[in-house]
This record gives sequence, C-alpha cells and structure tokens, in this order.
Amino acid sequence: MKTSLKILGVTFGLLFLAASLQAAEIEDEGTPQRKLQRGFLNIVLSPLEISNELAQEKDTDTFPPSWVTGLGRGTAFMMGRALVGVYELVTFPVPYPGCYKEILSPEFAWQHLPSSNQN
Repeated sequence: MKTSLKILGVTFGLLFLAASLQAAEIEDEGTPQRKLQRGFLNIVLSPLEISNELAQEKDTDTFPPSWVTGLGRGTAFMMGRALVGVYELVTFPVPYPGCYKEILSPEFAWQHLPSSNQN
C-alpha cells in the first residue's frame, strides 16, 4: 500500500511539474535577451553546421571524397558559430553591432535546414 501511494505521489508530482513548464520562445529582435538567447543557442547547436555541410556534399563526386570536405567545412563553420555564440553571450548587454543585430546569417543554426520555418 505504501509503495503504491509513493508511486501515485511521484506520478502526480511529475504531472504537475510537466504542466507548469512552458515552451521556450524566441525573444523579440533588438533586445539584449535576444542576443543572450542567440549566443546560447549558437553555442549549443553549433554541431548542426557539420550536419548541414555533409548534407550539401552528399551528391558530389570529387577528390577528396565529399564527406571529407563536408566534414572539414562543417567543423570550421561549427567553430565559427560557437565562437560568435560565446562573444554574444559575454557581450549581450552591449548594443553592438547596431542595436543587437545578428552577426551571422542565418541567425540560428537550424535555419540552414531545408524544412525549417524561418523567423
């Protein structure tokens, strides 16, 4: 009986916690919060650059093999996106460049993907 009450209590606790969580939203443009969010997301999602470059190179028959060039270029782009993310994370209160505009284009790593919705 005690075990089933504990399981029931944990279940209701998890349901309450899950119901209280809200989906993350992208902040409005031109705010320090957007720059902070963009910096964090660019650091965390920078490996998507490798995936994107490998997907672009998959049908190319070249020497060296396309996966080598895609991996190399994707790694370089990943490092660049991560470094820009660190810069934006550290300098988010400073309105540079020009009123918190993005440095990289596209602004977020997932916007490279073919099925993504543009903001």
